[in-house]
This record gives sequence, C-alpha cells and structure tokens, in this order.
Amino acid sequence: MVQKEFIIRRGITDNYPRKLVINENELKFESKDLRNDSFVTFKKDQILEYSYGVKWMQYKFTFGREYIISIRSNDNQIIKVNFKTYFGRKKDEYHKLCNDILLSLWDFYFGDLTSNYIQKSEQGEEFKIGEVLFNKDGLSIISNSSLKQKSVLIPWEKVRTKRYSTYFAIYSKDDAVNINRGYSYLNDWNTTVLLNVLNAVLAKKNIVND
Repeated sequence: MVQKEFIIRRGITDNYPRKLVINENELKFESKDLRNDSFVTFKKDQILEYSYGVKWMQYKFTFGREYIISIRSNDNQIIKVNFKTYFGRKKDEYHKLCNDILLSLWDFYFGDLTSNYIQKSEQGEEFKIGEVLFNKDGLSIISNSSLKQKSVLIPWEKVRTKRYSTYFAIYSKDDAVNINRGYSYLNDWNTTVLLNVLNAVLAKKNIVND
C-alpha cells in the first residue's frame, strides 16, 4: 500500500516530532497526549472537508508564519496540522512540507471527491459544496455585498470567477458589485474543491472569464 509519512514539529513550545500518515484508507496524526494512544485517525469515508493557509505572526513587525492545515470528518471532528517558522528560518523547508501534505491530501482524498462532484454535474444532479448550490440553471451563492446576506442564483452564462493568493471570488458578469462572494482557502472549507469543480463545469459549458 502506498502511503506518505511526514514529521511535524509545531514550534518552539512544542518541538516533539509528531507523525502524520496519509494513505488510500485513512489519515492518522499524532496530535494527542503522548502518554496514551496519541494518534487521531480518520478513515477515508469519514473525511469530508479541508482548509489550509498561512497566518502571519506579528508584534509591531512580522516575525514568523504559521502553516495551518485542517481536516474535518463527517462527525465534525477536526485534525489540525500546524507548524511555525520564525524570522525566515526553515521557510523554504516548511513551505515545501505544506505543499507536499496538500498534494497528498488531494491525491488520496479530495481529488476523488472533486471527480464525484463533477460526475454529479454531468448527470444533471443538484448538489452543494459548502454554501454554494449547483443545479441545471446556475449557481446559487450567499451574496455578502449588501447589508443583509441573501441567496442569489447566477445563471451559468453569467457566472465568472477571479483568483487571488488567499481566496477566490464568484460573481455575476452583469452585476459584480452587488452579486459576489469570496471563498478563503484558510477560513472556508473545501475552497479548492469548489474552485476545481466550478472550473470543470464552466469549461464543459464553454464559459470563459471575460
């Protein structure tokens, strides 16, 4: 069985080498009390969502960064994998570690989930990724541009997206100011899944950004 193993050292106050194991059947992380059974385990069919990103550590100036990867199960348990670098030390090493973990999560779990959603779209099924509803008529988002949030249906031919470094936005071609919503890779769940499914659906419909 192919599997990936990573060693996580959280930071100065917790430098214990914790093992993260990712394979086609389960995800295990040594995140609990080291005196007892220290591993938290999610079976593949329990894994529901993930998020990731970087938080900057600041006090009058930026002195470090914390990489955070969170995985949530279908019973609302969360495995949080995080590690810190200070004053640029091991910055490149930790950046690669984060990317390697994310690639493994995609290869073993979330790539399959994305393919399942794309298949549902091709079969004309209605489904949701987070708060975003996909159906045959278009995309329903919770628009946050007004004082009161409301659900808005954007017809497929009017759906547009824009990518930024820490999030991407969905908006209406006809009214981008009032009909839009941003989705953070760190603060929202399954943003990368949402983006990839949406890109696949738009490509299938021959819809491109202006």
